[in-house]
Amino acid sequence: MGWRLFVYCILAIALTVSFLFITIENESLSSKENSSSIFNAKEIKIRSSSKNKEIFYSIESEMINALSNSNNLSIFKPQIEINNKDSYQVKLSANKGDFFFERNQFDLSENIKVNIIKDKEEIDLFAEKVFVDIDKEYLSSKNMKIIHNDITFSGREVLLSDELISMSGNPISFAKKNRFEGYSNEIRIDLKKKLLYLTGTSNILIDGKNITGEDIIFDYKNNNILNSENLRIKSGNS
Repeated sequence: MGWRLFVYCILAIALTVSFLFITIENESLSSKENSSSIFNAKEIKIRSSSKNKEIFYSIESEMINALSNSNNLSIFKPQIEINNKDSYQVKLSANKGDFFFERNQFDLSENIKVNIIKDKEEIDLFAEKVFVDIDKEYLSSKNMKIIHNDITFSGREVLLSDELISMSGNPISFAKKNRFEGYSNEIRIDLKKKLLYLTGTSNILIDGKNITGEDIIFDYKNNNILNSENLRIKSGNS
């Protein structure tokens, strides 16, 4: 009887120790998984280059975090600078966003400010959200507003890969207070010559005259239409 009681005590102690060991080990593994699943860092600066080897960019962020297996980083109050040698420079700031580092893309939101410098001219861009593709050299948004030389453009996409800055929309509206206003489906801006190349059927209102034409070349410095196909002019009273 005493022998059996001794065996039962040994078995009970062994089972208790095994249970405690399994519990502690599981808690340890769980702790390791939680700690490795999130990357978090403060006051980070990243420098990298684009796939086309012409473009370099840097990111300064107050904080960066991500899941360990994620292909994007969450960035907070980022300051981003993009340089394409002598072609252009872009500076962006926002409250928050995502950086897709494998594709060199940004998805930014809240209090966005963008400054584009090309041909020694500055263009300011404002929007609630902006998607940036560094490799393909474009910025897009549903509610993009661009200001240059007191001209306000409202469109959806800005392309920087061309010699000229290209804008597209559905359509793009543009206006300069007390000078002109109009719209077009696509506009290329020649900053050196101060020209707007309006693609497709476009409309411009100048000095009370409603001017419609195809593929208009507009001198926005001197308020003149230099060339157009099928130009039609209506006065404000007609």
